[in-house]
Amino acid sequence: MVKFAGYLLLGIPLLAAAESDWDLLQKAAQAGRHQALSGSYTHHVDDELETFRLYRAQEGGMVRERRESMDGMPRELVRDDNELTCYAPDTKALSAAKVNAIKLFPAILPERSQDLKSAYVLSRGKLDRVARRDCQWLLLTPKEASLRYGLKVCVDPASALPLKTVTHDAKGAVIEQFAFSDLTLGNPKERALLRPRFKYSLALGAAVSAPQEVVPADFEIRGMPTGFRLLRYATRQLPGHDSPVSHFVYTDGLAKLSLFVEAGKGEADSHPAVIGPGGLGLASRRLGNQVLTVVGDLPEQGLENVINTVRVIKK
Repeated sequence: MVKFAGYLLLGIPLLAAAESDWDLLQKAAQAGRHQALSGSYTHHVDDELETFRLYRAQEGGMVRERRESMDGMPRELVRDDNELTCYAPDTKALSAAKVNAIKLFPAILPERSQDLKSAYVLSRGKLDRVARRDCQWLLLTPKEASLRYGLKVCVDPASALPLKTVTHDAKGAVIEQFAFSDLTLGNPKERALLRPRFKYSLALGAAVSAPQEVVPADFEIRGMPTGFRLLRYATRQLPGHDSPVSHFVYTDGLAKLSLFVEAGKGEADSHPAVIGPGGLGLASRRLGNQVLTVVGDLPEQGLENVINTVRVIKK
């Protein structure tokens, strides 16, 4: 009670109790994509730490942003509303820019936060302070804690902007973390800050893909975990493979999961789940005349669960 009164005396804006946690999370998802700002943030994964500078403007309902790496290979990512393009001074750095396009903090949450309800429980945590701003922690805890990672989001009460996100395992160990170190809300003072500096570029397509919802007619997929929806599907000719590989990409709103299906030939082996940097893991299994491979940001037990339960029926 004393701590609560202290926040009131200091003038810290508490989030309205009448506002549901899910409503607040939805506002955070929108602010994460659309709030105009200038700021720096850090990305911490395993023993790697990177700093990025981000500028975002909103004009006439359209969003344009540019983010630039402050260390490591020089690279930029520019977003024109929903279209992403990476820029770099050479082709090697351009490849690094493509990797950074996977997660575009503070746009970490799905556009429809309600889609998370089937697999996650949402609660409020403590009040905190990030980048000299007060914030409220929101905790997304997986209903099956050993099968998915949890996510903590510290939200600015005034703008609903996520100031810090922490991905963690069932024991609370940090897998990945993003956090603003300085932040100014509103359009950048100079439009030149939104323009790329480097000449090499590569268009990456949509920053946010709409779920496809429909599996291709010649496939039936069974046994995917609760909450995962098909995001996209493609047939790819991968190096070292004689026949095309079917590639399904699923998401539950937080985690992404790729399922590769190929014809099994020779002595193709099954491989138990292996977790790499940033919590990204891989597992494979031979099932009849198929070899299934799953790659995604799930813990080891989660990947093992998928590879042991999923079934792909070719019609």
